[in-house]
Amino acid sequence: MESTGCLNNCPSNQSIYEAGHRNSSNLTSQFSGVQMIQSFKPLIIPCYTLVVLVGIVGNYLLLYVICKTKKMHNVTNFFIGNLAFSDMLMCATCVPFTLAYAFNPQGWVFGKFLCYFVFLMQPMTVYVSVFTLTAIAVDRYYTTMHFLKKRISFVTCVYIIAGIWLLSCALVAPAISHTYHVEFQKEGFAICEEFWMAEEKERLAYAYSTLVLTYILPLSAVSLSYICITIKLKNRIVPGHLTQSQTEFDRLRKRKIFRLLVLVVVAFAVCWLPIHVFNIIRDIDINLINKDYFLLIQLLCHWFAMSSSCCNPFLYAWLHDRFRNGLKEMFSFKQKVIPTNNCVAVSVML
Repeated sequence: MESTGCLNNCPSNQSIYEAGHRNSSNLTSQFSGVQMIQSFKPLIIPCYTLVVLVGIVGNYLLLYVICKTKKMHNVTNFFIGNLAFSDMLMCATCVPFTLAYAFNPQGWVFGKFLCYFVFLMQPMTVYVSVFTLTAIAVDRYYTTMHFLKKRISFVTCVYIIAGIWLLSCALVAPAISHTYHVEFQKEGFAICEEFWMAEEKERLAYAYSTLVLTYILPLSAVSLSYICITIKLKNRIVPGHLTQSQTEFDRLRKRKIFRLLVLVVVAFAVCWLPIHVFNIIRDIDINLINKDYFLLIQLLCHWFAMSSSCCNPFLYAWLHDRFRNGLKEMFSFKQKVIPTNNCVAVSVML
């Protein structure tokens, strides 16, 4: 299993090059895999383009509404803003470079500097998104289960966000130290990959620890937190003095919260599951994966993981009343006509 970095999870030109130098049968199977993804190019490129557009535009709108609406300046929304920012960076760095690297016959054509810069940004944004999702779940758990206690301050929130970025950067360090940009001038080919050489045990230890830190533990924490929140809301006693309409509103509100929490957990688990399963199978026995479809499966698993950045704007914004109202105000245009000759002032909302 390789780390969560997008270059490591994309179809590797390095694997094609290495396979070609092992034996002719591997060379034939690897190039048949390349031909396979080339035949699916008209389908794959629009799918990746959709992820880029929805991910960048959706998360930008989410971030803009949070920054411009003072009523939304609270700890939870700052966490959501950090999530939107990291997802936006993920779409800008992961998807275009991964797609170009997968389909370009010359391999990595972006130079040495971008090799290391992109390789740093890709996994770091993934880690930040995952850890921020966990922080949001913990914050909601704290505010729901201990609503009478004082919430964490903005200063503490800033420290937590800074800690998330620093931790993510630290987790990338082992992969960066084993990253190399290699040019094969005679072949007109270049690669940007991790090479652990004779440190196979260290590579596996790093990969599996990353899997635990970025998928198993966050998914467990998010699931447990939201299960506790759901039980708390379900068992909450509605005051007897409320009217029937108020009681119905409370019931609908709890149902909406429950639906949102379930969707958050399901989206996170489903989007990232295929790439993790693929990497595990590959490390157990690479022959378990059909060589003709290896690159295509790997690319589709990566696309599915990247699509998680498109889910969050819908889950954290457009299912929330305040965010929807903020978006309506953002796209509204007010035109005021100054009254003259005793005319009545007119305000038009488009």
